[in-house]
Amino acid sequence: MSQQADSEKVALEYLAQQQAQSLVRQTGIGVDIELIADINIENETFIERNFTAAEQEYCWARPNPHASFAGKWCAKEAVIKAVSSADLEHEKVWVKGSAAPLIDIEITIGASGAPMVVLHGEAKEAVEKTGVTQIKVSISHIDKFAIATAIANMW
Repeated sequence: MSQQADSEKVALEYLAQQQAQSLVRQTGIGVDIELIADINIENETFIERNFTAAEQEYCWARPNPHASFAGKWCAKEAVIKAVSSADLEHEKVWVKGSAAPLIDIEITIGASGAPMVVLHGEAKEAVEKTGVTQIKVSISHIDKFAIATAIANMW
């Protein structure tokens, strides 16, 4: 290999390494798992504070509404964790504490059938402050548990 080819190879390897490190630094990951029974869907106040009308309509129409509400709850919690971990040097943006309502984080269903994150109000403002431009979620539930994973990207 020529000296020029060696130099180009070294430069390309360096650029690839920098891009890979940048992607890692600009991606946040969140996960949440809950016992389905712990999500109190009989509590009307809890449902109204944390789920949009569209989310409620969707969950109540599902074969197992309890599991659907638990899955959406997990997704909302995972979103908070993903956004918070996307840039560890950024100041805290979720400032209301653990009792804050999660209604501003809406989990809808995309054309593909996969869940999508739609942010409203204070949640949208908080996420915009972080520089996160994309959030993806995955939700699953089986037997007694619901789980969700979220990935927040800053590019």
